[in-house]
Amino acid sequence: MAAGLLPMQSQAELGTRILKERLELVLPWAMERSGIDCWIVAAKENCKDPILKTLYPWDMPDVRRVGILVFQRNREDGTIRKMVIGPHSPAMESMYERVQRPEESVWEALSRVVGEHAPKKIAVNRSKAYGFCDGLTSTLDEQLREALGEDAAKLCDGEELTIRWLQRVTPLEKEVLRTLVNVTHDLIYYSFSQQLITVGETTTTEIEWFMRDVIKRLGFNYWFGPDVDLQRQGSPSSRMFNEVILPGDLLHCDVGINGHYVQLHTDMQLVAYVLKEGEQEAPPELEDLLSKGNRLQDIVRDNISIYQTGNDALLNSIHAARLEGINPMVYTHPLGTFGHGAGPHIGQYNKQEFLPGVGERPIENLTCYALELNVSEQVASWANQLVFMYLEEVVCKDGTVDFLDGRQEKLIVI
Repeated sequence: MAAGLLPMQSQAELGTRILKERLELVLPWAMERSGIDCWIVAAKENCKDPILKTLYPWDMPDVRRVGILVFQRNREDGTIRKMVIGPHSPAMESMYERVQRPEESVWEALSRVVGEHAPKKIAVNRSKAYGFCDGLTSTLDEQLREALGEDAAKLCDGEELTIRWLQRVTPLEKEVLRTLVNVTHDLIYYSFSQQLITVGETTTTEIEWFMRDVIKRLGFNYWFGPDVDLQRQGSPSSRMFNEVILPGDLLHCDVGINGHYVQLHTDMQLVAYVLKEGEQEAPPELEDLLSKGNRLQDIVRDNISIYQTGNDALLNSIHAARLEGINPMVYTHPLGTFGHGAGPHIGQYNKQEFLPGVGERPIENLTCYALELNVSEQVASWANQLVFMYLEEVVCKDGTVDFLDGRQEKLIVI
C-alpha cells in the first residue's frame, strides 16, 4: 500500500515515524495547554500502562522490570526533554535520552532528574473518567512518592494532559488512518457480496469469521467483533445474530481494525439488502431511511464544527434532526490511538441526554471521530415494522469535519 502499512517491517518503520512526529508536534502542545511542566509515566513488566503503547516504539512491546519515562517542559522556550530510566530498546535511542547512571537504581535516577529540573507540577497517569489515563498502579504510586520525597507534593492527576496527548492526530496519522478506513471499507464490501454469501446457506457468524481471517492475514488486528447481524421482516429483534441469510434481509456489520505496529483504529458500520425473487434493487423506503441517516450524519458534522462541547453538539443535533422529521440516536466518539478514544463523547447509545464528564469535554481541532448513529421509522412495505438504519463512518475535524474515505449513500445489494 502507498501508506506503507504492509508488510510488518513497513508497519514498524511507519510506527516509529508516527511516534517521532507525535513527540515533536503533539506533546509540547498538550503539556503547554494542560499547564504541566513534568510528566512521569512509570510501569512494571506484565502490567503496562495503556499509554505506553503510544510512547514505546515497535521493539518495546512491554516494560522490562520497571520502566520510567520522564518528560520535562522548559518553561522558557517550550522545548521538551524526553528521558528514559530503566531498560529500553534500540529504537528508543533516537527518541529518548538515557539519564540513569550505572550506580543508580531507577528510583534514585528519577529523584535526581526531577530535583534538577525543579518542576512546579508533576503529572502521573491517574483518572477517574478514562481507563487509558489511569495506568499508574497503587504500588508504583507508593514507590514514586517515596523516591520523590518533598517533590511528591507536586504530583497531580494527569488527565488533562493525557487526554490531549491521545486525542490529537498528526498529519501523518491522518493520512495513515485514511488508508485504514479504505481497507475497512473494502473488507466490508467484499464480505457483503455474492463472492462470499450464498443466500439461504451462509450465516452471519460465517461472515464474522471470514472478516477475522482476512484482517489477520493482512497483518492487522481487530479490536472488537467483528459483529454481523440482520433485521428481518416479522422479527421483533433489530439485531439478529448467528442467522442464515435469507432474501429480504437487511444486513448490518460493525467492524474496527488497527495496525499491529501502527496505533490507529477504525470503527465502521455499513448496511446491505438481500434481494427477493424478482427484485432488482432495494425497496425505496429502505433507501430513503439510509438517506435520512446520511442527513443525520451531516447534521452532527455541522454541530461538531460549531459547538464547543460534546453535549452541545449532541443536544443541538437531536433538536435539528427532529425538526426535519428524523428519529435520531447519536453516539459518536473520538477514535485514533484507541477505538473508544480520548476526548468529548457526543451521546451514548440509548442515552440521548447531557453526559457528565465525558460529554462536557471541549471539542478540539485535529481530532478524529467514529460518527456513530442510527435512524429508525416504521416501514410500510415491512407491515409498518420499526426498522433501524445503523451507520458509522470515520471523520476528522481539521477546521471542517470531513469523511476520511467517503461514506455509504446507497444500500449494498446482494
